[in-house]
Amino acid sequence: MKTPEIALSFRQLALAQCGATIAAAALWWFGAIVGGFGMKNATVGAAEAGILLVVSLIILVLFSPAKKRPIATIATLWSATSFVRFLTALGASTLLYYVAQFELRSMMFSFLLAAVFLLVAETKILANTLSEYNTTTHD
Repeated sequence: MKTPEIALSFRQLALAQCGATIAAAALWWFGAIVGGFGMKNATVGAAEAGILLVVSLIILVLFSPAKKRPIATIATLWSATSFVRFLTALGASTLLYYVAQFELRSMMFSFLLAAVFLLVAETKILANTLSEYNTTTHD
């Protein structure tokens, strides 16, 4: 019995990511200005949303959603990339907070990006290997 395969729309996912981060940046900007947190905090929050959008789109490209995969593989990869985006959001929030407070002393941001990309690459290789193993064992 062949495992059902699906592909996801790259365009729909990318547009959803762009829309979500633009909405988040606008909401943050408005909240920071109206809340009296100042232009510096509004700018840092908007920069964070921009960084997360770039990272999210890169992860989406690495994920290759248009490639047909078994349903279980798609679910596993999507869970992994969502986890990576969450860790990136948490890390970027923390690091941008310190950049705003202590200028450029928080250069660990490059380390965080490298770690995130390594995690994505390793997850993709693992998922592909498991998928190939599953195919060869059932043929």
